[in-house]
Amino acid sequence: MGNERGIIDSVSPKFDLGLSEKGKEQARELISKLSKYNFDIFIVSPLKRTAETIKPFLKTLHNPRVIVSELTLERNAGKFIGKPLPAIKDYCEQNNINRVTFIPKSGESILELYEKAKKFLKFLKQKYSNESILICGHKNFIICLKIVIENKDIQDYYSFEPIKNNEIWEFNIQTLTLNLLT
Repeated sequence: MGNERGIIDSVSPKFDLGLSEKGKEQARELISKLSKYNFDIFIVSPLKRTAETIKPFLKTLHNPRVIVSELTLERNAGKFIGKPLPAIKDYCEQNNINRVTFIPKSGESILELYEKAKKFLKFLKQKYSNESILICGHKNFIICLKIVIENKDIQDYYSFEPIKNNEIWEFNIQTLTLNLLT
């Protein structure tokens, strides 16, 4: 709902209101998209909106293996939670601060999120390297994971095309490649 309201919802329970009607419709659309694939494991963040996104598809499966991982959480925007979407960008530009390394009060930087993405990829390689995994996560985290997989510079974070709701990306752990499927 934060997307539609144009606010930073981040990890705050106060703003983790679940999906809007549009979000619920997008979640239902995922059923046919995801039905083409076979997944061994589903990894989701603990936020309500990710659970609601994947739930309609999971209901079509018999006993799916679901792992809730805090490593996949959205960036903690700290004091910027509830502010308009461009608030961090505007603040950093006005104060000549690097947006990748900027740590909002009570929050985390994109660089810290990138470190979580590296830790998450290591976790996947160690535990699930031969499994087909669906990760239902958040835009900032997925972009950081993409940067880790592609071995790109985190300082280029803001030059990456934003991840859209309902996109499905295939990450191959063995070859460290990724492809946009939808």
